[in-house]
Amino acid sequence: MAVDLDAPADTNMMRIVHAALRRDLERARTALTAASPPAEHQRIALARHLGWMMAFLEAHHRSEDEGLYPPIHERAPDAAVLLCDMARDHASVAGAVAAVETTAHRYEECDDREALIAALDGLRDVLLPHLQREEDELMPVVSRVMTTGEWNAIEQAHNLAGKSKAQLAREGHWLIDGASPDDRARVLGLVPLVPRLILLYGFGPSYRRHQRTCWNMRRHHVQHEGSTSVVVEADLDAVWDIVRDPTRVGEWSHECVGAEWVGATGAHPGARFRGRNRQGLLRWGRLCEVVRIEPGELVWRTVPTRLYPDSTEWAIRVDRVDAGTRIEQSFRVVKGTWLEPVYARLLPAHHERTAALTNDLERIGALAAGRRDPRASITRRTEGASRDAVA
Repeated sequence: MAVDLDAPADTNMMRIVHAALRRDLERARTALTAASPPAEHQRIALARHLGWMMAFLEAHHRSEDEGLYPPIHERAPDAAVLLCDMARDHASVAGAVAAVETTAHRYEECDDREALIAALDGLRDVLLPHLQREEDELMPVVSRVMTTGEWNAIEQAHNLAGKSKAQLAREGHWLIDGASPDDRARVLGLVPLVPRLILLYGFGPSYRRHQRTCWNMRRHHVQHEGSTSVVVEADLDAVWDIVRDPTRVGEWSHECVGAEWVGATGAHPGARFRGRNRQGLLRWGRLCEVVRIEPGELVWRTVPTRLYPDSTEWAIRVDRVDAGTRIEQSFRVVKGTWLEPVYARLLPAHHERTAALTNDLERIGALAAGRRDPRASITRRTEGASRDAVA
């Protein structure tokens, strides 16, 4: 399909890059704070990946400083203060990046996890608010004053030119790792057919090997247990109105597109509902049952059937905090199945679910706050930990 180069700049790639940064910062902290420390091979892979990621982040900000911000400054005088804030953020982020680079290099040599965790927390403190403000405030300005053709030219000159096929392939796979089908299509749509096939099938196996080593993922398994939480700027009662009604799940879930009550009209222990799910081309439904509902907490499980003999218990809890509302989601497999390797092959997104579930909670917050585009990725600083993350 032809691209209208004169249309307002489509800045979705900025959001996709930011999502990949958030995802792996979260993954790294989860791995480093796990009860069992990373073994030597994982420690080395994790340290080197963080070093690579810091180099990518430095180059990303340099491309903005040199290629993106100057024309925006010239065309949008009303954004001058915002651009100054962005440049100031970059200086703060640069110091935090240097700390992560230093501690990651040391971590590769010896297991000094505490120093690396502290450095990552310092980076998250300055980077995540910057990414969010850039998406919420600066990208609309970019779309207002810049065309798609101009945006693409900056991308080509500052982010693509001069890189080898191997470098571009690694960045491409990193961007689509765990991405939604729409975002995956956006990234792959930038690559012509033949190079796209080489990217997917030539470089794919090496990226997946790296992914398994770095995040301690195992082949043909799904994540058995995990939890994640966010703090959203929304009223507790508004959040709870969404959470306590499972039939609204299609408004915020990355996978469940809808649900209906089965012989019930509301949530109470024993009430059942059927969820409809979608991942890529796959469609399936699961019968679910409410286990417990109390003010601020909803717990349910998937009901074992002949077709789906497994069962997973899910819980969402909400609490009022100074900054708004804290939403926590957790899950654990309470009944396994010999079909798990089949599930793992058909649903690779279930290998490690923390990032996707975190974004779901952010969308609940967006809905509760009345934002017009709750499907957008709006992750702020998250608190998460997943166990038995497997691939």
